[in-house]
Amino acid sequence: MIEKVLVGIDGSERGARAQAWAVNFANHESAAVTLMLVIDARFTRNSGMPHEQIRAVAEEVLAEAKEQAHRQCPSVPVEVKLVEGRLLEAIADEAEDYDLVVLGSHHGGSVGESIGGAKGLRIAVSTTTPTAVIPVDWSEKFSGRGIVVGLAPDDSSDSAVAFALEMARETKEPLELVSTWGLPAFLSKPAKAMGGELTDIGRQYQQRIDALVAQLKEANPDIEISGQAVEGESPTRALIDYSKGFGTLVLGTRTTSALGRALFGSLTHSVLMNLTIPTIVVSQP
Repeated sequence: MIEKVLVGIDGSERGARAQAWAVNFANHESAAVTLMLVIDARFTRNSGMPHEQIRAVAEEVLAEAKEQAHRQCPSVPVEVKLVEGRLLEAIADEAEDYDLVVLGSHHGGSVGESIGGAKGLRIAVSTTTPTAVIPVDWSEKFSGRGIVVGLAPDDSSDSAVAFALEMARETKEPLELVSTWGLPAFLSKPAKAMGGELTDIGRQYQQRIDALVAQLKEANPDIEISGQAVEGESPTRALIDYSKGFGTLVLGTRTTSALGRALFGSLTHSVLMNLTIPTIVVSQP
């Protein structure tokens, strides 16, 4: 159950979108929200402003953000927190006291716009707390409905499935499990020529996901659950395209080591670099 949500804001539009999503989510979950702003000296020392003035501006940003959250959902308890330190480390350290971390992200073509997604993933693999990354153009008015879980071929999605089940129960939204598979074009033809039949592979994927759906339905009769195996030359692109009609995408990751923080899981990393809907990354112990 989600009781405490931490939101990283910075006065930007991406921070505002993250806050709006988090307050909306907390309203459904009956959770409390903390809005946190980090003063990172590496980025402020060249501003020419005295430190006291920087803190004063930051406090004003937090006060305005709290008021906006109250206007959006008056029933959601909201606190603010001002922290000084390195941005990623400060958020990761604070995350241990919360049930969900929410960050904003640009998505698009330039390297600069992709940094937000990388930050979200770096936080996700540095803490056991689930981390939600919200696209800068997210809007409740235009968001889809339902929760989709991208299944990995191993058991690294188990915690993601458990998180999504609880979220579906609280929000009363349907849950869909998706397993994406496929071979690059240069391999698919040789595979067929050697006697392999790709439709048989797809059938096996669907059978496995049907078995999991049946198991979950039996244990969770109150939740609408379905599953789909999706073929594509790029499993990551297939998942991104398939999830566009949903409200939330949930992914698992096992990279909690120092090495993992540098070498991200390729699917999770690629999805966050091409963010289309709010995406929650859940660490697998």
